[in-house]
Amino acid sequence: MKNDFYELTTIIRSAAPVALLIAITVLAQFVSPKAVAAPNGEQIFKGNCASCHAGGGNIVDPKKPVKGSAKLASVDKFKEYLLKPSGAMQPAPKIANDAQTLDALYKYCKTLK
Repeated sequence: MKNDFYELTTIIRSAAPVALLIAITVLAQFVSPKAVAAPNGEQIFKGNCASCHAGGGNIVDPKKPVKGSAKLASVDKFKEYLLKPSGAMQPAPKIANDAQTLDALYKYCKTLK
């Protein structure tokens, strides 16, 4: 019986560091910062703008397309418009107030021809 107890404690002592290492590795998957991909302007456009602005146009007012718009003169002007748009367009504060998302969408909109 004494030998069984000794063997059991030896196993536990040798397994404890391995178990701890496994637990830390698993836990690190949940708490460590993940690499976040930069926002993709085309995906942002497709998910938020394309229903009314397909191909950079404007189905509500075809005379005011996104492509070539004066609102793309600068990122600040673009942001201002997204926060307080005119006409039927709804404000887009989540896009406008996230610098990376705004920049990605702005750069994509500038490519529309």
